[in-house]
Amino acid sequence: MDDVPWTSTPLVGRSTELAALLSAVDDARTRRAGAVLLSGDAGVGKTRLLDEVATGAHERGFGVLVGHCTDFGDAGLPYLPFTEMFGRLAGDRPDLVESVLTNFPAIGRLLPTHRLIGAQPAPQEGQLDRAALFDAVLGAFTALSTSEPLLVIIEDAHWADDSTRDLIGFLITRLTSQRLTLVVSYRSDDLHRRHPLRRPIAEWSRNPRVRRVNLLPLDADESRVLLNSLLSEPLSETEVRRILDRAGGNAFFTEELAAAASMGDGDCVPPDLADLLLVRLDPLSDDARQLARVIAVAGRRVPHDLLTAVADLPDRQLDDALRELIDAHIIDVPTSDRYYFRHALLAEAVYDDLLPGERVRQHAAYVQALKNQTVAGTAAELAGHATRSHDLATAFEARVRAGQEAISVAAPQEGLKHYEMALELFPNASPDNTIDKTWLIVDTALAATLSSQHLRALKLLRKALADLPPDAPKLQRAQLLLPLADIALIIDQDQEANEAVSQALKLVHDEPSTVFKAQVASLYARVSDALGRPMEAERWAHKALEIAREAGQESAAGDAGITLAQLRRRAGDPETAAKQLEEAAIRAQLVGDPAAEVRSRFLLGSTHYEQGDLLNAKSVLSFAMKRAGELGRQWAVYGFDARRMLALTQFMLGEWDEATATARTDSMTPAASTAALRAVEFAVRSGRGDTAVAEELERLRKWWDLDVMLPIIGLQPAVDAYLQLGHPAEAGKLIADVSALCADVFQAEWFLARIRFAALGMQILCHRAVGEPSSAAELVSRGAALLADGQTTAEKGLPPGRLMGVEGLAWLARLESEWERLRWLAGVDAPTPADHVSAWERTVDAFGYGYTFEQAWSRVRLSAALRAAGRVAEANEQAALAAEVGRELGAKPLLDEIGGVDTGGAGALTSRETEVLALLAEGRTNRQLARELYISEKTVSVHVSNILAKLGVRSRTEAAAVARRDGLLDKDQ
Repeated sequence: MDDVPWTSTPLVGRSTELAALLSAVDDARTRRAGAVLLSGDAGVGKTRLLDEVATGAHERGFGVLVGHCTDFGDAGLPYLPFTEMFGRLAGDRPDLVESVLTNFPAIGRLLPTHRLIGAQPAPQEGQLDRAALFDAVLGAFTALSTSEPLLVIIEDAHWADDSTRDLIGFLITRLTSQRLTLVVSYRSDDLHRRHPLRRPIAEWSRNPRVRRVNLLPLDADESRVLLNSLLSEPLSETEVRRILDRAGGNAFFTEELAAAASMGDGDCVPPDLADLLLVRLDPLSDDARQLARVIAVAGRRVPHDLLTAVADLPDRQLDDALRELIDAHIIDVPTSDRYYFRHALLAEAVYDDLLPGERVRQHAAYVQALKNQTVAGTAAELAGHATRSHDLATAFEARVRAGQEAISVAAPQEGLKHYEMALELFPNASPDNTIDKTWLIVDTALAATLSSQHLRALKLLRKALADLPPDAPKLQRAQLLLPLADIALIIDQDQEANEAVSQALKLVHDEPSTVFKAQVASLYARVSDALGRPMEAERWAHKALEIAREAGQESAAGDAGITLAQLRRRAGDPETAAKQLEEAAIRAQLVGDPAAEVRSRFLLGSTHYEQGDLLNAKSVLSFAMKRAGELGRQWAVYGFDARRMLALTQFMLGEWDEATATARTDSMTPAASTAALRAVEFAVRSGRGDTAVAEELERLRKWWDLDVMLPIIGLQPAVDAYLQLGHPAEAGKLIADVSALCADVFQAEWFLARIRFAALGMQILCHRAVGEPSSAAELVSRGAALLADGQTTAEKGLPPGRLMGVEGLAWLARLESEWERLRWLAGVDAPTPADHVSAWERTVDAFGYGYTFEQAWSRVRLSAALRAAGRVAEANEQAALAAEVGRELGAKPLLDEIGGVDTGGAGALTSRETEVLALLAEGRTNRQLARELYISEKTVSVHVSNILAKLGVRSRTEAAAVARRDGLLDKDQ
């Protein structure tokens, strides 16, 4: 496992950084696994420092594994550094790798021998479970570290693909007591604002087992020491200063400037870095310069056999040229089978210096070697070289193979990139091409949905259908309609889904029973269910099962079984539905149907959620999210839904920090998913008093049409924020906009969310009633309309025979209580104190199924109603219970409303409000109050309104009476 490169360049300075890295290595010896993130600008000396760390680890008895990320320019090979590590290990210690494969067979998918073009398939068939791959890598490293502690180095992570970043993140979160140290290096100057590594670095850094080491440029003294160590002949002080000024503390630049000066070219070194780097090639022979260009075309590093195949040099000349490059420190030989440029910047400069024709010819040489399998190589490598050599037929086939390989290792983002490039290249496919375009389009759409890019998938499928000639085979059209219907259903485009699946059903009607026909019938059943046609849904679900049995593959209609379970749930039998869904999930897992498995697990969780069993919902949804991640479907439908519903469940249970963690996104999260999860984040932030969420929800409007749940979830936090800001009009407009959107998306006048919308609208009217007493009659009239709207929704928003869930019942109770509160505040047809109290008692009980925050707010309103009824002790008790929740959650607006929670009652008022109340009790007018307190009359009016609301009274006279009765003024008089 030794991978300790040798270098003659001295290590200058860096004592602090080296000590930090070696400290992490030493920790691993005592079973304290950890990771180090090493950052620094290009050329600052990261690789040189890592050489020293690897040497130190080797001397301490560590095994050392090194893998590099490479810039492919577009879509690359997923998990490349790990393939490099295990491939190196297989060459050096085949017995060790054989043992690893016995215990962790998924590692076989990463070995170069299984990823090469034309390679024999790995022992496992089909798509690899993402969890199996990640667990296997962790297990392999853990097993290797039992015989000797292990240092794993991953260089140039700024070029890492999405899947490699995911695997690194997984390893970091699983570091416990292994004898393992993980070091990840990256260029900090490459991490621009939108760089995909930027957010993962922030995420990884929060782990307590992760240290960060930033390699800064050398200071003036260190740079001088380095320069002096590099010079064979002393330079004048003027030249030394010139080099140091130009190098700016960058070790690599210092080396290059010193080398140029030593060749007598110090005066004419060009200012451009590329030219500076290329000066190093000028003294070399023609063969050596040409060989450097050949290596640069391969990337930064190239295996010996591949270089031999494309260099077009006799063995002796090749050896001489290699030796010349090595002696000139242009390339290094870290192992006996590969060469690499000592620095990526040098490789880039050499490549950029090639003439266009030279590049094409060199890439073509690599294509020939890889295509004929003269040497080992991956489809991703072949695709890159073929594209750059304009061999588009080969590039097409290679892109398809690279896409399949990426999907097989749960890397859909890379698979989508390769597939989309393949579609662009399809017109250039060779005449004997056997790849079916319809299959490729469908697989590309699947990769897009797995990457949460549903609109992209729909656009692709719509265009493919539009491009079909009228006489196209019926089955071909149906094969495009089926995924179109499925994806349209996912994003609530129910009508398009219905039209597409209905067409597909007609097209396959006369076909014999096949798996595909069963899938069409199964999806038709699911669409029928979504459109509220339960009898038709049940009939076609059974028909799908029948077709699948006739085809000899009953498991192909697993989705139909899930639809039947959903129908049982909606028919009022959630217990049977839950049992069927659990059984469906197990069957799907056993037969390897990831889509059906994740769907059934999500629906099982949502069944518990709908019944108000939030603890079981949390457990099931957490497992559903975990399985979705393991299956590479974390951003596909149901996998993402499980994450969002889990975060909502955690929010409702009062686990706000956990909800925030579940909803947290990073640079690898698809944009649509990021937007959707922010709505849950808004709920936590608004609950804690962050009013910025209102404006932020407005900025997300472009995503509302794609995912209507985003504005539905984000509405209440934004309304609360607007009311905190004193902008009730904006809050009302937002409710109207979201209501109109929902009516359009659901194609229905009555939908259950209208009950909550009506309750929020009533809350706005109550807010206005406090500050607009002259509008009391109008506000009550509007409130009556909202109450009727909510109650009608409760009657008509569900199919006949279906009962409302506990959340809907709780919001209906909240709506009716807000109606009582509105009339009480407005003084119009006010309820009796007993009726007012009873209404809020029902609401407190209704939210008692686990919705902690809403129950606490209901207690605040109940406290006010009790206080107005003269039941002060009970009022204080309810306020104290609400305050306890507020403190646990950090819910500042809730605590502010309670007023600090002094169970003696006065704490419900601020000190200024208590001062105003004392003067008010003496009969002062607003103008007199303003004069005595040196504040404006408008401010006085606000204080008086707040006092009336908090004391639960309707007039200044009542406020004074309550204040004297409850002793609120004794300590101030």
